[in-house]
Amino acid sequence: MRKARIWLEFAERDLERAKVMYSLGDYDDAAYHLQQAVEKSLKSVMVYFGITPNVPKFKTHNIENLISVLEEGGINVPDWMYDAVLLTRYAFTTRYPDDYVPVSEEEYMEAYDIALKVYEWARGVVQN
Repeated sequence: MRKARIWLEFAERDLERAKVMYSLGDYDDAAYHLQQAVEKSLKSVMVYFGITPNVPKFKTHNIENLISVLEEGGINVPDWMYDAVLLTRYAFTTRYPDDYVPVSEEEYMEAYDIALKVYEWARGVVQN
């Protein structure tokens, strides 16, 4: 369970970094950290239930793939979790010039609400 909590701590760090980047007006980096927070939150639940990093889909930034791994592992994922799939794009479109699409403040705010909800769900699972 310790490893799962560590993943969750890293997710929390990304949420904090997102807030800092947002306060600086850097919505691109803020959105990237929100994607990372969701990814690490989901991976914390995977680790908690014994889905190890050796699973090929564990090493992905794709939120939908991570959700499917959880479901395949018999974990009940709430329907609203699929809202987080849209954050996958921030792993790429904010990091590489060829894929770059700027993030608006409105998009950041929507992503933040989703990321926080995923983090809180994961925290509820891992800390029980």
